[in-house]
Amino acid sequence: MPAEPRRYLLDLAGYLAAQDHRRDDRVNRALDALSDREKRLVREAAVMGYVQGAMAANPGKRPDIPKDSAIVWQVVDACRAFPDLYPVISALADEEARDA
Repeated sequence: MPAEPRRYLLDLAGYLAAQDHRRDDRVNRALDALSDREKRLVREAAVMGYVQGAMAANPGKRPDIPKDSAIVWQVVDACRAFPDLYPVISALADEEARDA
């Protein structure tokens, strides 16, 4: 592979890794902004919704369900992607970012 495309791929890989790190930080800030009770409520609702959705998508089959922490991370990240639909969770990370 010529040097120029290789450099482009390395730049792209670095950019994607940096974006993943930013997403992780925002999800963690959103979760850190919650009280222990709120974290528990978010975890229980997220996991139940995930499990019910996975079961509905595969009737009669046992779905592969990730750990609760992975589900919560996915749900908070998804909420951030649609702030108009999930304004409360989305605002948590944004408030923490403004305070930083």
